[in-house]
Amino acid sequence: MRRNVFPVAILHSDGDYAEVVPQLVRLAEAEDLIGAGESVLIKPNLHMEQHWTSGGTVNPGLVGALIEWAKERGAGRVMVADGPYMGHSRPERVFTETGMAELVEAQGAEWAAMSRGAYRSFDNASEHLPPRLEISELVFEFDRLINVAVMKTHLDCQVTLGMKNLKGCISNANKGAFHYEVPDINRAIVALNRLMTPDLTIVDGTLGMEGIGPATGTVANFGHIFAGRHTPSVDVIAASAMGFAAEEVPVLKLAREQGMVNPDDIRVVGEQLERIRRRFERPHEAMLRELPGLRLCAEGACSSCKLNVIRALRDNVSAGAAVPGCCLVMGKTACQDGEAIFLGECARERAAGRPHLAGCPPKVEMVREFLAQFAAEG
Repeated sequence: MRRNVFPVAILHSDGDYAEVVPQLVRLAEAEDLIGAGESVLIKPNLHMEQHWTSGGTVNPGLVGALIEWAKERGAGRVMVADGPYMGHSRPERVFTETGMAELVEAQGAEWAAMSRGAYRSFDNASEHLPPRLEISELVFEFDRLINVAVMKTHLDCQVTLGMKNLKGCISNANKGAFHYEVPDINRAIVALNRLMTPDLTIVDGTLGMEGIGPATGTVANFGHIFAGRHTPSVDVIAASAMGFAAEEVPVLKLAREQGMVNPDDIRVVGEQLERIRRRFERPHEAMLRELPGLRLCAEGACSSCKLNVIRALRDNVSAGAAVPGCCLVMGKTACQDGEAIFLGECARERAAGRPHLAGCPPKVEMVREFLAQFAAEG
């Protein structure tokens, strides 16, 4: 039996997207992706109102080039849509504050915050997913789905690339459940990718993020962009370019074990992978370097909660306050340390009368004040 071979394109990029996108699509063998009059949904990574120069969100210029390319191929309706992190009360701001809304409107396309719209329910779709999984109805309303991720490290998953980017399409309740209800977020992401199959996945490493990603890391000026029609294959190559073996990334290890991807079936075209590969700093390495002495117990905590705590600790350290010497507990972690302090709604019951800061997630300014008390005492 003849095996499927999935081309994954790699091109150098300085942000010249109008020139790069047509070449990238051609190398990825996706020029026939859009038929005349077909509708196209572009799903970027816009998890929060963070400017693209941080390496945390998609550059609007890339989305603009994709809109132009889609229209040149005969697309009818084109929409850009995403859902930000689960605790975001004003999801439209991720479009207006990042400049995405202005660009999309100037291109004659539409934009939408997925968390404001309808969802399609999937009941008991997998033992690794919430009993009722809700995926934005927009995913099914459009003829074609283009998945646009940023090359980043991730506190919980080591990397966040094309497969992880699809988590933005699920409801806020499900986003939380992926962290603290289902047994394993990585298995949940793999199961989600069996229900959603993008027609084209792009991972932009023109500017990426390393260290404490996906939102508080260091800008990685990687200067390359990746694309392919098979999302797991794109992620295998992008992760390898970041210096990760597939076995190091739980999502990719699981995808391989479940027959979703085989590195032997991937054909790299364009730039040579070996020539561009460099090692990205891992999240745990950055935390040890930036916050020495940190004792973080955060099993089952979502990345929003952890990232807000890390932001607050950084601010306090910059202001001269030491990292608290006690254990910081979030999520569903059981902690016997009598001096521990607790943060976030998930840790409320475990606090049992000990110091606790509420919030889902707790706001950065509140975390700063809360943790500063214990740093001063230390």
